[in-house]
Amino acid sequence: GLSEDFVHRYPHELSGGQLQRVAIARAIALDPEFLFLDEPTASLDVSVQAQILNLLIDLQKKKHTTYLFVTHNIHLARFMSDRVAVMYVGKIMEIGPSKEVLEDPKHPYSQALLSAVPDPDPERKKKRIILPGDVPTPVNPPPGCRFHTRCWMAEEICRKKNPELVKVGKDHYVACHFI
Repeated sequence: GLSEDFVHRYPHELSGGQLQRVAIARAIALDPEFLFLDEPTASLDVSVQAQILNLLIDLQKKKHTTYLFVTHNIHLARFMSDRVAVMYVGKIMEIGPSKEVLEDPKHPYSQALLSAVPDPDPERKKKRIILPGDVPTPVNPPPGCRFHTRCWMAEEICRKKNPELVKVGKDHYVACHFI
């Protein structure tokens, strides 16, 4: 939480975590219908993260606020969202219900991304997908599918034609020529 004396403090007098909490409090105070949250808990310790996330969930239930929650943390995405979009170099590769996308990814990039998430069960072995090469620059992305330079399934069509999102399930879409 934040104490009342924060009202009289200047930004340079606050830590990164305190600044983050003040920014979230200011946004919530406006009682918005929609909130864009870009890594809202990135600079906070785990206990404060949990407080903020639980507050956001409570507000969402009470006020029916819609969140666009941007994160690189798969666990937070699973915890905070009903739907997930997996992006690569600024393009949506896969979008759908969180449970479906995160438990049974269809796009090769989604599969590689989720293979990198540590499994809490040390007995369970899962195959890690290592992607070759570097991420292309979003300023000058490659022609065709943006992922083709690192994809093990890539063929000539991938280098030439950008794949459209194709329905693969109820509200689940994938941008891949081979899905």
